[in-house]
Amino acid sequence: MSTFQDVLFSIENGHGRIVLNRPQALNALTLEMIDAMTAQLAAWEMRADIKAIIITGAGDKAFCAGGDVKAVREAKLRGDMGLLEDFYRREYTLNYRLATYKKPIIAVMDGIVMGGGAGIALNCSHPVVTHKTVFAMPECRIGLFPDVGAAHFLNRASPAVAQILALIGLALRGPGVVRVGLTKYFIGSGRVGEIAIDKLDDLRLPVETAGIEQMLPNIEAVFGLKTLDEIMTVLGARRDVWAVETLKALKSHSPTSLRVTFAHIANSRGKDLAEVLKTDFRLVQHFMVAPDFFEGVRAQLVDKDGAPKWQPADLGSVSAATVEAYFDPMPGVKDWVAPGR
Repeated sequence: MSTFQDVLFSIENGHGRIVLNRPQALNALTLEMIDAMTAQLAAWEMRADIKAIIITGAGDKAFCAGGDVKAVREAKLRGDMGLLEDFYRREYTLNYRLATYKKPIIAVMDGIVMGGGAGIALNCSHPVVTHKTVFAMPECRIGLFPDVGAAHFLNRASPAVAQILALIGLALRGPGVVRVGLTKYFIGSGRVGEIAIDKLDDLRLPVETAGIEQMLPNIEAVFGLKTLDEIMTVLGARRDVWAVETLKALKSHSPTSLRVTFAHIANSRGKDLAEVLKTDFRLVQHFMVAPDFFEGVRAQLVDKDGAPKWQPADLGSVSAATVEAYFDPMPGVKDWVAPGR
């Protein structure tokens, strides 16, 4: 009998239920959790007695705060490059299977949802936000880039909003996620237990206002510019609080991450999820051999000194050729291919 408890599975009232069950780690994803979900979804897909899937996070703080990047860093430190390839290959396959599943999947983002957690939720057919939702893609802060299909689902928003969400890791509450177009389902936290596929529309609340709305004119004017350098120049020329704080945040992030992310978000608009995930996989394999991701995890999550030493340390030193090389296949690593293609 299995003792694996990091993901819990059950069937209730015609719904397959998946609970991410690492509340002490904000339900961060491990490779074992990814594999368990992939296998269970396959087993449930053709069952006539299951009409939909509901995914939730255990505890009262998070849906899922992302992939277990500390474990990824530890694999790198011990030289286990095979795990670094397997983790992302299988995670992206799960993202794609969620997006193309034959039954509706409701992902209840009742709490923190970041990185790999967003890759689960926002690739599902029915992502739900609540009053407790805190959504962000803060990968550039740790020297990575928004992966897990983010260049596909963030582009549901306007080009400018997609860029600020990706580059800054701007956090949105539930109404903000709806307001920018990433989902349409906003449900009160107190009614999460009532969620079912035939009740979603009845439970859905109108979004009349959202915190991001007052920022939208600035976001559209600045992050809608055609290049990252133009964005930095315009922010640097302004003296208002929003511009100063936004520029400060950008300057604290990995210059390589910023350049690669800007190009990826721009290039991915209009592409399907399979194309985006294939590019995600190429990019992440390059990030796995470059220094910034591991330095970012060290500085922000391990030593927590908040002082990463990026290589290179400024945007001007990240050439166009360097960025282009990230989009090439990694020598010796097979490309990710969507299942069934």
